[in-house]
Amino acid sequence: MSGRPSVRYLPHRAGSGADQMAIDGALLEWAASGPLRAVFRTYAWSRPTLSLGRAEPYPAGWDVAALEAAELDVVRRPTGGDAVLHDGELTFAVAASLPGPWALRPRAFADLVAEALAEALRELTLPAERIGVASERIGVAAERMSPGRPGDRPCFAQPSAGEVRVGPYKVAGIASRFTRGAALSHASVPLSPRHRDVASFRANAPGDRALLERHARSATELLGREVADSLLGARVASALSARLLAPLRPAQFAELGIAEPAAG
Repeated sequence: MSGRPSVRYLPHRAGSGADQMAIDGALLEWAASGPLRAVFRTYAWSRPTLSLGRAEPYPAGWDVAALEAAELDVVRRPTGGDAVLHDGELTFAVAASLPGPWALRPRAFADLVAEALAEALRELTLPAERIGVASERIGVAAERMSPGRPGDRPCFAQPSAGEVRVGPYKVAGIASRFTRGAALSHASVPLSPRHRDVASFRANAPGDRALLERHARSATELLGREVADSLLGARVASALSARLLAPLRPAQFAELGIAEPAAG
């Protein structure tokens, strides 16, 4: 073998929120255990799930009774960021050794992931860009974001630097975690309006609903037509491969020493 790096492309799998978050954490550990490693996967949630950032308080700020009545799973991500309701979306994760042959620092890696996603959305004719970059093309100036405290508001209730928008609307949330020698980024790309229903479970439901209506839209809403998660996921994978100068290589979870999520 030449030692040329590749991006392992894992099969799409549905599973519980707990299983999916455990797998993403395992991908980060796998990437940190070698200098030439990169892996990409898309996945689905076996039931609607609320995921919380690793530093986000819970249950403070939440209507726990409403969450229980709706039978939503609640999980904590290994990454940062704020709460996301996963229901009708593309979800993907990418992990890589750093600096690796791509010579990337952690922040540059996360930006590369956002740029790859924006490119995939542009291929669908959406004028997407990484938040924080001025765009004369769509007439939106660069913004200085105030992150606030974890849990102050849901992920999609405000634009955040390093994520992805189309015009004034945030269309994808991206959260990352960096360890010694590796990085993990995973993304939620809503393909229906259901991500805004997270406001129904917030203690400040009216205020959060207003922010979500102002700042968040799904790709499907903006395009006025359905978007297949498989097509968008494949385009993200191709864009990442091109940016990392590493070909995609189909792989199985067992090759990485990771158990697949349980069906159901």
